Amino acid sequence: FLLFNQELAALLKAGLPVLQSLDVLLERRENPAFARALQDIRERVKSGESLSDGFAAQGEMFPRLYGATLASGERSGELHSVLRRYIEFAKNLLAVKKKVVSALVYPIILITLMVLLMTVVVFFILPKFQDFLVELGTELPIPTKVLLGIADFAIGYWQYILITVVGLFVGLSLWRQTEAGKLALDRLSLRIPLVGGIMNDYAQNRFTRTLATLLAGGIPLVNSLETAARAVGNRLYESRLFRVAGRVREGEALWESLEETRLMSHISVEMIKVGEATGALVEMLNDVSEFTEQEIEHKLQRLVSMIEPLLLVFMAVVVGGMLLAIYLPMIQAAGQSQF
Repeated sequence: FLLFNQELAALLKAGLPVLQSLDVLLERRENPAFARALQDIRERVKSGESLSDGFAAQGEMFPRLYGATLASGERSGELHSVLRRYIEFAKNLLAVKKKVVSALVYPIILITLMVLLMTVVVFFILPKFQDFLVELGTELPIPTKVLLGIADFAIGYWQYILITVVGLFVGLSLWRQTEAGKLALDRLSLRIPLVGGIMNDYAQNRFTRTLATLLAGGIPLVNSLETAARAVGNRLYESRLFRVAGRVREGEALWESLEETRLMSHISVEMIKVGEATGALVEMLNDVSEFTEQEIEHKLQRLVSMIEPLLLVFMAVVVGGMLLAIYLPMIQAAGQSQF
């Protein structure tokens, strides 16, 4: 989609009409769903609809922000310039998202390896080792009894455990699709220790980036606020930012409305206040976005530096505890025989 917009902006800047540009781009689309959507958009444009209406008619396939951005470009006659701003906006958000994902890759790998190791020990190693431990004839220590009990339970009831895990996953997925579930999980994500601060900054960054892009395209502030609220991707932010749009519609200053939500940092609110007072709101919103991106990167580095050693220590305790529970009977048997 980003590549498509880069090509479309280049064709429009070169002077090609919208319909002819779509014809050229349709020939190079490899994704079938995207090609079908573009074909439908082309037919709509050919029949007299605007390009923004054609994209809006595709439902949730394309971001609402994109349709609003195209509409502002069509009104101003600077469609290719508006597309360039959208491309820059998308690149910035993508860069932040990549940083978040890349920072979480290593901890996820460690957790996955630990779960796999525990599964191998419980289902494959302990059953073969259990008979040998019984043959030693010594009283099994409590850690070993607990570990063997867990292994027996897991092997004997693995079907029910699997059904329970799958059922919980499916139930959570279905609940996540409801409005109540989305709001509860989005609220929870903002309160998780260490991670919550990053999620707050990421949501704030999406809001300020989106709002700056819409305002730069000439869309009125209230409409921009409503569109930016939907683009945040967090139901708690969305509900409170919609209230901000209502207060601004009634004449309240943007910075005052944002301050009442308690969603944005004090320095961000102060920068927006200065932007409103000086008529440089778009520039200040971009500065706020850059500031939050730096905060996200700093918090991610700190999070990774804390999580990696904690995970390694946790893995060492779990794996070391399992090994100790396995070898403790042999150590006791060897001590008794020497005595």
